[in-house]
Amino acid sequence: MVASRRETGVIPVRIDPELWAQEVQRLRPGSPARVAAERERVRLERDGLAPGRLIGCDPVGPDGTRLPGLVKAYVPISAAPASQRPFGFVFSVGADDGGRYLALVAFGERHPPKGTRAVYERAHKRVHGLYPDQERTRPDPAVGHTAARSPSRAPSRPQERGGLEL
Repeated sequence: MVASRRETGVIPVRIDPELWAQEVQRLRPGSPARVAAERERVRLERDGLAPGRLIGCDPVGPDGTRLPGLVKAYVPISAAPASQRPFGFVFSVGADDGGRYLALVAFGERHPPKGTRAVYERAHKRVHGLYPDQERTRPDPAVGHTAARSPSRAPSRPQERGGLEL
């Protein structure tokens, strides 16, 4: 008898096709990021993801991102050091009659070159509607001009490790 995902602790992954198109198909075919995402998608949808491969996102990141309750997985998904996994998926955790699941929120480079949005900024925009830097400089209707908004900073965290208990 084969153990079910629920029995093994693996969490099913749901990927909305429209969101996938916006997050992955925007990338050049054959690019390292797109190849990595497409390779992982097959495994994620077929096998799900073990909680030990997930890391909680900073509730408030140093770049102003606000991602409380979201989790991330470095790509390629493996035991390799984080420095060898330059891309990332960000997921929300949901539940329904079938149990817990992960829903894709964003994909991209974790620490891209200047001028490219990090996966965490992309996730922030999906959740809040604007990128963090756009929120800090948008017009403030109460004062009639642009007001700088400084998000609070989260306390420093210990070295990231996988193994969330969801």
